[in-house]
Amino acid sequence: MYSKILVAVDGSESADRALAEALHLAAAMGSEVTVVHVIDNSYLRYEVGYVDLTDLRASLLEGGQSLLDEAKAKAAAQQVACKTLIVDEPLALGDVASAIEQAAQQTRAELIVVGTHGRRGMRRLLMGSVAEGLVRQCRQPVLLVHAPPAAA
Repeated sequence: MYSKILVAVDGSESADRALAEALHLAAAMGSEVTVVHVIDNSYLRYEVGYVDLTDLRASLLEGGQSLLDEAKAKAAAQQVACKTLIVDEPLALGDVASAIEQAAQQTRAELIVVGTHGRRGMRRLLMGSVAEGLVRQCRQPVLLVHAPPAAA
C-alpha cells in the first residue's frame, strides 16, 4: 500500500513507538523507511553569553546522528530497507513540522509516521504540537502514534 514511509524521531518515548510502528508496517508491506531527525536550531541564531554555539550545534548533530544510527540498526534487525536524514537547516522559530513535511516531499514519502506527546491545555498552547502541524499541512496521510498513558 505504501512503498515509502517517513518517520520522525527525537529521542522521546512516543517517537520510539512511532519508529516501531513504522518498521512494523514497512516489514508487512515491503516498504522502504526514511528516518528523519530535525534539529530545532531556531534558537542558535541568538547570541547567549558564555555559551559556545558551535559546540552546542556539534553536540546536537552528534546526538541526532546517534538517534538515526540506532533507528537504522532496528530497521536492519527487522530486515527493513532504511535511509536516514538529518535536517540541520535554519528553521523558523520551532517550525519542526514544516521541516518534516519538506523531508517527506524530498523523499517522496507516501505516509508520515510521528509520535504525539499528548500535551493538553497550557503546555500544548505554549509548546505547540508538531503532530498537529503535520496533520494540518501535509498532503500525505499522517499516522499519529500516541505515547503510553502516564503512570498515576
